[in-house]
Amino acid sequence: MRVMLLNQYYHPDVAATAQLAADLGAELVRRGHDVVAVASCKPYSGRGELPLKGEHDGVRIVRVGATALGRGSRLLRSLDYGTFLARALWPVMRLERPDVVVALSTPPFVAALALLSQLTRKTKLVYWVMDVYPELAIELGALDPKQLATKVIARLARTLLERADAVVALDEAMRDRLIAGGAAPGRVTVIDNWCDGDEIRPAERAQNLLRQQLGLGDRFTVAYSGNMGLGHDFTTVTEGMALLAGEDIAWLFIGDGPRRAELERMARATGAAHVTFLPYQPRAALPTSLTAADAHLVCLEKSLAGLLVPSKLYAILASGTPVVYVGPPSGRVAQVLRDHEVGASIPNGDARGFAQAVRRMKDDPRGRREQGQRARALFDAQFTRAMALDKHHALIRQVNG
Repeated sequence: MRVMLLNQYYHPDVAATAQLAADLGAELVRRGHDVVAVASCKPYSGRGELPLKGEHDGVRIVRVGATALGRGSRLLRSLDYGTFLARALWPVMRLERPDVVVALSTPPFVAALALLSQLTRKTKLVYWVMDVYPELAIELGALDPKQLATKVIARLARTLLERADAVVALDEAMRDRLIAGGAAPGRVTVIDNWCDGDEIRPAERAQNLLRQQLGLGDRFTVAYSGNMGLGHDFTTVTEGMALLAGEDIAWLFIGDGPRRAELERMARATGAAHVTFLPYQPRAALPTSLTAADAHLVCLEKSLAGLLVPSKLYAILASGTPVVYVGPPSGRVAQVLRDHEVGASIPNGDARGFAQAVRRMKDDPRGRREQGQRARALFDAQFTRAMALDKHHALIRQVNG
């Protein structure tokens, strides 16, 4: 079977979708399939340029030129998306015909290229949804639902969901959103994202090199790792940090995104004595960066349940670290915390509840240890990479008939 993976980012990029797509590509090759990935030559960071052709784990990589004008501006980001979509049209339509095109949702509506291939080249389309558009953009204020352009985009989104041979949702809340948006219930499959649980494992913090480099010692450390984007509730987090400013707690923020500068200002303004910001860490360093913390933050704006799913959850569980979640009560993160006692769940806006949850974790090392043990056991039971890739492979084979 010939499979094309279509996403703006691919290995060696640090973007989560790049790593997920690369894992899937490598697994398909391992199972005997011919795989090509179409991506941008501009990495997620916007700095530098990747070669136009390459290979990784047996996957042929074809990259196209695109702009990297900036992630801090909606207009510039839209131009970056547009140039990638325009340049990616050629390989999607002119490379050797695949049997199945697996299109992620980065950038929004890149799956439209796969739809064009479906219509003209009779390929099958698997739409792997990471973010639900245009609903997400409307909730974040990037699109006005009353404007004609938004209505046209909504029509395109509905067509994609109606025409895709299969749609992959990341949790049940997203599945419900996609069905409401036009996907046939029988064509929507829930497959969780994943991480490499062999690489990322629980480790003693006293031996953690990053803790040693940062001089954290035995200080209770709360970390946030990943995209610092518009969909994350950093307001509740930083207001809670301010309430804890007098306590001996270290706050570690690792990553980047359109709100990083704003988050740095908010975090500094809390008066917390120990706040550190680091850039994205390479994949090889994730086992160290993830196990440097005593607890990990996951935060999501109240209205975004089902529109995006924080995939950092899986790496946190694999690292055997408790989760401190700020967000709505529906979706995968809330469900995991409700059912498995692996951390604390705090409603949006409850800064005092956030502070109390962090303080309880700080003061209860035995409870933290038990939460971390349950977290890793849950990961092994439900969320391993092998489990997820088995489901993706089965779905792609089913679609291909």
